[in-house]
This record gives sequence, structure tokens and C-alpha cells, in this order.
Amino acid sequence: MMKIVISIAMLCVLSTAILSAQYLERIHLFPESTFVSPFTADAHAHNMEAENIILTKNVRASMGGIFPIFGIDALGNTLQLSLGASVHFELRPNGQAHVVSNDYYIDYLMLDIPLYEHYFTRIVTGHTSHHLSDNTYERLQLKTAFTYSRDYVKLFAIYEKHLNQQFYIGADYAYIMTIGQRLSKPWILQSGGKVPFGEYFGILTVYAAVDCTIRQDANFAATNTLQFGISLPMQRGRIIRFAVQYRKGLDERGQFIPQHRELSTVGFSIE
Repeated sequence: MMKIVISIAMLCVLSTAILSAQYLERIHLFPESTFVSPFTADAHAHNMEAENIILTKNVRASMGGIFPIFGIDALGNTLQLSLGASVHFELRPNGQAHVVSNDYYIDYLMLDIPLYEHYFTRIVTGHTSHHLSDNTYERLQLKTAFTYSRDYVKLFAIYEKHLNQQFYIGADYAYIMTIGQRLSKPWILQSGGKVPFGEYFGILTVYAAVDCTIRQDANFAATNTLQFGISLPMQRGRIIRFAVQYRKGLDERGQFIPQHRELSTVGFSIE
């Protein structure tokens, strides 16, 4: 996965290098921050995260982020192109620890287009695949591997005033999808956001975040997430969050679709 990311980044740099001086003036390489922050309550947001499932004591974690590659002045505005990549996994620490599942996401292209103040359109194309790990097949008494993968395009309308004030709504269309076998139920609908409740000591913000995801491949079953927490700013525009979270509905891990589950967690994330 990292080889793909590095190759795309090198291609972007090379393409920039061969452009004329006129066009180079319009391109800003490696911006310090993105126009749009991660969707905080999204189960597969590109971030660094660790959270403990309160009843089972399993640990959910992710490693990744959104990496702005360049901005370009065009159409009377500045557009921003980014890459997004992350791996999400659930770890069972009881006894000899083992990883239950790995969910890989890579967005080859994330194009953010400002519309007017605080409003954006985001276009995404990418790939995801989900896998079981550490002898989980044997533990679940499965005999053959189960294939889950999607190649998709996404379109979102987003309002974002700052890192704790955001609303988004959009759709995800899978042009190639395999869940055990090739399927033609391509749509995922998603909406959510986050709102601040107040700022304290000049740096600490209390916030709430929500996310609702509805999947056609599970007969339009929903996964709903509600999160409450505090956020603290870090260097280079980063932010750390400490939060409690409640999620109910369709299991977001592709290896377990169409099962449902309900879980409460406590943990932190870095965006």
C-alpha cells in the first residue's frame, strides 16, 4: 500500500516539474493543512486512533491520515488534491493477544473544491479490502477465505467552519464490489458532522460528533455513531481528541456483514 502512495506522490511531483513556468505559479506543493478535516465519528476515518470497547475489552485502532499533495489555482479558486490511507483493526488482548480483523482503505484521489465561504465539494476515488487475521478463521470455524473488497467513487457536500464545526452528506458508489462473490448493490449513503459546546482555558473544546451510514449491500441497514469528547490543538494544525462513543447497527467490518452489533468505547484519536 505504501508503494502505491509513494508512486502516486512521485507522479504528482514529476507532473508538476514538467509544467511551464506559467502553470507552476498556480501550483502550491505540499500544503500544511487540508481544507476539510476527517469525519470524526466515521468508523473508517483516516486518522490515528485507539479505543477500548468497554464490555469486551477489545481494542479498536487505526493508523493513517490525510496527506495534502498540492493546491492549484484554477477556475478563480484554489483546489486541493490529497491522498488518504489507513488501516483499521480490532485486537483481542485476553490471554495471548490476537488481531481479529484488518480493514484497509486507500483513497488515491481526494479533490476538495471550495464553493464559497465554509462550503466544499469533495470527490474521492479509492479502494478498500477487509480481512480476518491471526487464525480467526479457525476460531470462527470457517473453512475457506471470504473476500471483501470495493473500488469506489464518492461525492460529498461539506460545510466546515473549523475543526469542531462540520456537516457532511454524500454518497459512495462501488463500480467493482466483491462480498464473497461479485455483487451489484453499489450504494452507501453517509451523513454526519460535529458541533462545539464551548471552549475552556483557551485551548480545550467540548464537542459532539455523529455519523450515519446506510448500505445497500446489507439491504439498506444503518450504522449510527454518537461521540462526545474534548479536543486539544497540537502543532502543524493537528488536533487530539479524547472521547466516549456509542455505535449501534450494522457491523462496519466487511468480514462480518450483515451482522449487527452494539458497542460503547472510550479512547483517543489524532487528526
